[in-house]
Amino acid sequence: MSTQAELEAALAKARNARDLGDVEDDRAAVERDKSRAEWERTRIDYYKSRDAWEKVRDSLDKASPEYEIARTAWASARSDWDKVDAEYARITVEDAKIIDERRNTRVERDAAYNAAFDALDELNHTKSTRRKELEAALEKATAVREMASGGWEKAKSDWAKARADWDKAIAEWEQVRAEWEKSRVALETFNRGETNGDAKAP
Repeated sequence: MSTQAELEAALAKARNARDLGDVEDDRAAVERDKSRAEWERTRIDYYKSRDAWEKVRDSLDKASPEYEIARTAWASARSDWDKVDAEYARITVEDAKIIDERRNTRVERDAAYNAAFDALDELNHTKSTRRKELEAALEKATAVREMASGGWEKAKSDWAKARADWDKAIAEWEQVRAEWEKSRVALETFNRGETNGDAKAP
């Protein structure tokens, strides 16, 4: 399983690829718009020149300078239009392929980004769920510990009291035993004295 750092790096890489692709798509769109604008401008010039030419074509003397100027302008506009129209047609065909390729690439970029995002999100969700489980387990263990702590403190107190009672009982026993031993010795001494006295009597 990938680590958090690896998934974050993969997401950053996918995001960067997506953003760079978007910039390139925008640049290509601007170029297409410029080509379209040039085509529109040239077409307008073409129609203007054609209308001007048709207006003067039959009214001017074919040998006059004005006729030649109008004819030259019309020929130049038509030539420009033919070139621009052909170029725009070529670009349009190429752009159709490029747009389709870029669309497919965009889909792949988005899929890669979404996959990286989902993988990281799933890991974060798993970690969050595990953290909640551990926190709940700790909370439960803490409650049990608090209960056990009360029992332990009571048992410790009971043991201390029992130990004190035990020590007291030992001391009392030792005292009783000492008194008994003292009495026994006294009696034994007394009896020994009596015995010796009887033996000395005539």
